[in-house]
Amino acid sequence: MGTVLVVEDDFDTLHPLAELLRLKGHSVLAAVDAEQALTLATRHIPDVIITDIALPGKSGLHFISRIRQDQALKTVPIIVISGCGPAVLVEAEAAGANFCIEKPITLDLFWTAIDLSLGRSRATVRRPEPDPMFEPENPLAAKIDHLVAALRSCGSRSERDDILRQLKECIVQLHGRKTGSASG
Repeated sequence: MGTVLVVEDDFDTLHPLAELLRLKGHSVLAAVDAEQALTLATRHIPDVIITDIALPGKSGLHFISRIRQDQALKTVPIIVISGCGPAVLVEAEAAGANFCIEKPITLDLFWTAIDLSLGRSRATVRRPEPDPMFEPENPLAAKIDHLVAALRSCGSRSERDDILRQLKECIVQLHGRKTGSASG
């Protein structure tokens, strides 16, 4: 698989996203702001960069521009995941983003963007045998989508902790299902 740099200042988004990528076999680098992300990208040259637009300090748009100006990084695919709205996503594409996904994301669209960013063709992305871990009709995948969305609007720390616990249980269950199906 590939090395993915995730740039996200919201832990409730960063952590589940990083875990899902790891479960799919990717190495994950994480940064909470554009400067930290640029340092990591320069040191490690990731295969794909996923970034939010609203970041502390320099914006995700500034970060994308800096990546596109760097000789070693300018060809690294960039996926923007943002809740800033369609107008900002158009700006992200103009700055050099390869894919823009509006929050809340759907797993199918997310995995398609990852696969295409890693150079897999659409034929490869649309496997004849669906991945049971992330089928659209998979209730566990739908529950993960719901829990990630719920994290954005929880009203207390205890509610947040409970949602994170449920999310972790779902991810572990999905990982166990995939491991079980691979060995069986």
